[in-house]
This record gives sequence, C-alpha cells and structure tokens, in this order.
Amino acid sequence: MNMKINKVTLKNMFLFIISLMLLPRISFSQNEELFSNNLNLSAEMPIDFKELYKNTNDSTFIKTQMIYASNDGQHDTIKIKVRVRGNFRKRLCYFKPMKIKISKKHANNTIFENFRTLKLVVPCQNQSNKDELIYKEWMAYKLYENFSSVHLKTQPLTLKIIEIKGNKKIEHNMFAFLVEDNSKVAKRINAKKFPDRRVSPFAVTDSSAINFAIFSYMIGNTDWSMAYQHNVEMLYLNTRLIAVPYDFDHSGLVNASYAKPNPILNTSSVTERVYRGLCNRDANMFQSIRLRYINQYDNIQSTINNFKEKKSKNIQHPYSKSKNRFR
Repeated sequence: MNMKINKVTLKNMFLFIISLMLLPRISFSQNEELFSNNLNLSAEMPIDFKELYKNTNDSTFIKTQMIYASNDGQHDTIKIKVRVRGNFRKRLCYFKPMKIKISKKHANNTIFENFRTLKLVVPCQNQSNKDELIYKEWMAYKLYENFSSVHLKTQPLTLKIIEIKGNKKIEHNMFAFLVEDNSKVAKRINAKKFPDRRVSPFAVTDSSAINFAIFSYMIGNTDWSMAYQHNVEMLYLNTRLIAVPYDFDHSGLVNASYAKPNPILNTSSVTERVYRGLCNRDANMFQSIRLRYINQYDNIQSTINNFKEKKSKNIQHPYSKSKNRFR
C-alpha cells in the first residue's frame, strides 16, 4: 500500500517538475507576443478627460482599466494607470498622447508582463479623418526599422476610448499604437538610459548621428534636437551615445494640419526638407550610410505600399470585424 502511494507521489512530483521547466518558455512566448507582427490587438478604456487633463505633470497618473483582446478573440481586463505626456499635442489636441503604467501584480501572466510602461499614440482631433495621421506616424516608426536595429518597437491596436463626461459615456473609435519604453531598447543592446539633460551632439557616435539625420531628412522631419534631447531617446553604450528618434507628427511624411515649420529654418512648410545633421562627421561613414539608404529603396517602397494597402482596408472600415469583441 505504501509502495503504491510512493509511486503515485513520485509520478506527480515528476510531472510537476516538468511543468516548471516548461513555464519560463511559455511565459517568454506570451510576453513577447505584445510586439509581434501578427498580433491583432483591440482595446477599450474608460477615461474621464477632465480628471486626466487636469493632472498633467510627469508623476501624476489616474487609475482606470483596459479591456483587451488579441488573436484568440478572448478578452481580459487589466488595471492600468495613465497620464498625459508630450508637449505640443498636450496643449493642442482633444485626444492627448498618454503614458501607461501597469503594476507587476496586474501584469503577471499577461502579454504586458515584460512591458509594464508604454506610450500610447492616439489621434489628435476628434474628426472623421483622425486615423490618417496616426497611420502615417506609425509608418515612420516602421520605416526606421529598415535602417537601424536600435529602434523603438510599436504595436498597432484598434482602440475604443469611452469618454466619461458627467453622467454621459461617449464612445470614440480610433486607430492607435503602443510604443515600448526606452528602457527595453537599452536592455536589448546592454546599454543604459542617458539622463534627460543637455548633451553635446558630438558625444553621439558618428554612425548613429548620421543615420538619425539622414532618416529625418528622408521623412522631412526637423522637429528634433540632440543637444536638448527633443524627440530623441539617448542610450549610453561603450562611452558614447546612441540616438533613437521618436514622435514624428511634425514630419513632412505625416504632414499634420497643426504642424508648423521652425521659423529659424526659413521654410514655408514641414514638407520642405532641411538637413539638420552636423556635416563635420566621418566622411566614409556618411557615404556608407547614404548608400545604405539608396540600397534600401525597394524595401522602403514595399513598406509604403503595404501601409497603403492596410490603410485602405483598416482606416475605411477599421471596426467592422472587432466592434462586438467586448460585448
């Protein structure tokens, strides 16, 4: 009798150990799924704009929840904290860019487990063509992936914001996308986040600085500054800095109605290109990166064509397949 119990116990212990060995692999797969290319993510968030917008500093978050669904169609609810972020859009827009934070307890065993701090990029104004500009800005992030392995990952999502206005609840459907925190980029390349302070552009490696400037020129973006770390994430690696661009809404590629050219550049429109990089960089490096862009022409066109196809399907009828996912 005792021998039989011992065998059963031993078998259960063996199965338990095997399951523990498999857990890290399963968990890793689930967590990495958030920024996979084939994730079909939808989300719904109730927000009191009055409460959110009155708390606009970098440390004040409000509590809400996100109902989300992905490829399997199953939805789940997670508690989150949000705050307004950014500068220009924060002052101008009806829907303001947000930063999301999720506690470790609430993120455990979800696709957000390894990504508990995120930026949420949403349309600016509440108008019929509001998704167009966000789609173009997301394309800018995806284009940069062709030219640098050190980039911010993004994940598009079909988003429903439920605006709580007194006793009313107003639904806003939109295209949006998530951007990973710069700490994740730093971790991937064993770098450190550089403090948010003024820095000499010459502290940035030639390869990174030239690539940054040429990409900005390609998409017609002049709304950046390495010295003041404006729309630049700085990472510290091997005594030098790596510059990673973000926020492309003022670029000529996006061509937002509110985007105005910098008066010191003497341009009439954001679609007019100006090269803002420093010319006294390594000449051979400059030529090498220039050729990289020329050789990537077909990939650039392919990315743009893919976005045109997606836009025609998703922006015209973006919620037809998912409008009842949370009901």
